[in-house]
Amino acid sequence: MPSGSFNILKVCGRSVFASVNTWKRTIAVCRTMSSEAVTIASSSEKATDLKRRVSDDGPIVAKKQNKPKKVKLRRYKPKKVDETSPLGVLQHEIDGLLTENGLTREQISNDMVAVLNHKDSSDIPMSSHYHREVANVSVLKIGSSGDGLALIPNPVEASKMQVVIIPFALPGDVVKIRVFKTHPHYVESDLLEVEQNSPQRKDELIKCKYFGKCAGCQFQFLPYDVQLNLKRETVANAYKYFAPRLLEKALLPEIGETVASPKTFDYRTKLTPHFDMPKKVHKLEERPPLGFGQKGRPTWRNTDAGGSRSILDIEECVIGTRILNEGMENERKKFERDFRAYKRGATILLRENTRLLESQKPIGEQLGEGSVDPDTGKTSYLEITEDRPLAKTCVTNSRQIVTEYINGYTFEFSAGEFFQNNNSILPKVTEYVCNNLQIPGSKPEDPHYLVDAYCGSGLFSITASKGVDKVIGVEVSADSVSFAEANAKANGVENCKFVVGKAECIFASIDTPCDRTSVILDPPRKGCDDVFLKQLAEYNPARIVYISCNVHSQARDMQYFLQETEKGKQYKMESLRGFDFFPQTHHVESVCVLTRV
Repeated sequence: MPSGSFNILKVCGRSVFASVNTWKRTIAVCRTMSSEAVTIASSSEKATDLKRRVSDDGPIVAKKQNKPKKVKLRRYKPKKVDETSPLGVLQHEIDGLLTENGLTREQISNDMVAVLNHKDSSDIPMSSHYHREVANVSVLKIGSSGDGLALIPNPVEASKMQVVIIPFALPGDVVKIRVFKTHPHYVESDLLEVEQNSPQRKDELIKCKYFGKCAGCQFQFLPYDVQLNLKRETVANAYKYFAPRLLEKALLPEIGETVASPKTFDYRTKLTPHFDMPKKVHKLEERPPLGFGQKGRPTWRNTDAGGSRSILDIEECVIGTRILNEGMENERKKFERDFRAYKRGATILLRENTRLLESQKPIGEQLGEGSVDPDTGKTSYLEITEDRPLAKTCVTNSRQIVTEYINGYTFEFSAGEFFQNNNSILPKVTEYVCNNLQIPGSKPEDPHYLVDAYCGSGLFSITASKGVDKVIGVEVSADSVSFAEANAKANGVENCKFVVGKAECIFASIDTPCDRTSVILDPPRKGCDDVFLKQLAEYNPARIVYISCNVHSQARDMQYFLQETEKGKQYKMESLRGFDFFPQTHHVESVCVLTRV
């Protein structure tokens, strides 16, 4: 490069002009700086190594000490329950038991924090003390769910007692139990042994090998008249718990005898067996149980029937109709063959279907879709000769249309939709409802109108349509309304009108005179809400017939209607009684009749 010339250098990332001499000096400086940087880096590494060695030999640098973790206690999380649900009713039954025995809630309370978290001095969980076997337990009463109630000593606090729920136990029984679950004010147990029989207990009446394990039936060891009396007590207690003001003011009639079912076995026209599937289906060597849930882990009957899992493997249900049990046998055969095809558990629908047979056609051509025997490939059926030839089949498709014949009327509905499951008692119920819709003092020429809230597929609307000028049925399900309209047409009933809508909104559009109108209420288990009851009172019909599958919500509704609504005070409860739709179980349906005075 010529002397005195200039060049462009990059120094520390910046471009500068420099002469040749300057350029040479800059290179020398950079070399020196680079050497010093290496020396400094080397010294830094040595210092770091020294610190590491010193740190290993002694606590030069103070370590941050970890604080002990705070133990998080498990908490009991109570479920929100409707007051008229079985768990809600149980609280009233517990209070009644305490009153009868001079106890308070505090005296039967359980220390849930200790049960869930604590150990004793021997490092044994406190739950092991609570969950134990107890012998010589005297059963004191029976609840509306069919379970026995008793008092046992608290295993930890000697001054306290525990309320214990004992399935399949009767008042007067002395039993041995195993407590397996604790709640704040009661414990659950399994019945291990009946040490002394109640005078009411008649185990020779039991027809089902699964009874005492299966959660379906509670009363097979009771004579039928005793079952009916217990259900009458259930109705009485429901009004005691949920309509106390009606009792105090003597506004309740004497509760009538429970109306018996013509059939006490072989009556149920719908069953829903189910099964669970594990995640690793391909590893299953045999099919899972197919049947119904087990009620705890009882051993009092000393039977292996159904197995020991949470779902019992059930071959036959004695309260189900014959054709449903044939259908169950068919579906069990299919499940045995195909269970690995299921990825998860499922419920199988078994619904009875009745066909009126034509003598000119072969029966096989008239059966329609039904449960097929895998061995023969043919639809299973039962031929019945009563007033007319009928064929019963078992339907498993929830969308299939099925048929029932009641009091000379024909009803069709979807197999998966709600319809009463004991057709043997339906003639009694529909006749009772019809008789109680009549307005006192009416003349034959007087007009009479009927409003059927929650009408479903038209059972009460159609069976009560005779002698009525006009029937208005209301149902929230459009499918049910379609069936109701078709059923009215099939039965030649022309005075029925069906509307899709909520029962809470029906009275705004009703144009029938209230003095000449009766109202049928047949709500779901939760009962009616306050809005509907206020509108019903404001409409002020001449008669009201309230049919309920949950007498506890009915009692609550009746107290509200008669005491809290202005025009409800104009009504008198004329009659109240139960109907036994489900013999051998704790369930009871209740019908109350109100008349305006």
